[in-house]
Amino acid sequence: MNYKMEELFPVVSELAVKYCGGESTSMTYEKAQTLMEAVLYCLHEYDAFCENGLMDKNISVKEQYKIGAELVLKKVGEIREIFNKISFQFEDFGVECLHDTVQKGIPEFLKWYDIRFCPQDTILTLDYPLLSDISSLTGADAVYEYIKAVQIEQQFLSLFDKNYVVSVLQRHSLKYQDMIENVCGMVLTNAIGRTAVRKPFDDTNLLHKDYVQMSQVFSGKSIADLEHIVKVFIEQITSRFYENSREMLAYLQCEAGNAAVRIHTANQYGQLSRVFV
Repeated sequence: MNYKMEELFPVVSELAVKYCGGESTSMTYEKAQTLMEAVLYCLHEYDAFCENGLMDKNISVKEQYKIGAELVLKKVGEIREIFNKISFQFEDFGVECLHDTVQKGIPEFLKWYDIRFCPQDTILTLDYPLLSDISSLTGADAVYEYIKAVQIEQQFLSLFDKNYVVSVLQRHSLKYQDMIENVCGMVLTNAIGRTAVRKPFDDTNLLHKDYVQMSQVFSGKSIADLEHIVKVFIEQITSRFYENSREMLAYLQCEAGNAAVRIHTANQYGQLSRVFV
């Protein structure tokens, strides 16, 4: 929704008074800009709910802002709830980036996030990469989608023995503890390869004949064809263990495009063993 400056100014002015503690202290342009962004962030939150038919758009901008701020506060509570839930059995498999981003980073966000005066600030760099792209999001929106994705990854990885996951990581890099790559994506890719040749997910021994069979499955296919095949395999994998989890399926299928490119390139050069370890 587009807002006129005369609609926004009273809301920003009221927020500025609160920021200054009720005193008529001069404010820098940079801070005034930050407060404007804070108001727009909360209005965007309100608009997002309106688009889902959950809110009435026919109310004042001031009221929209107040409701939006409450929605941001609620989202922070949901972040805390998800974090507390996954922390009890969180597994980082020794990957420092994963551990630091989640176990150290999320508490710092919850501690320092300024819902009133700077809700647009994500605070964290969220270094551990996800399968999905949340680069367009900031603040609580970004961290909420991030922690939800981490929760899905933890659920998926819990299907596998820890030693198996570590063995997959070790075969990618002997210094896997220092890598900044998505653990779930690596394990998922291996599950896709084993699905292609009908082998157990945790079978650590792929033989030459397995790679030959994989090559036959993937040969003569375009990247688009391979992406479709990979999505089908991912659906088979998730339906086997999480029959009704559309959220998990949608998240894992975010990796289909990247996996298809890697498979296509590796198969052309007879290097599938670099993709499926």
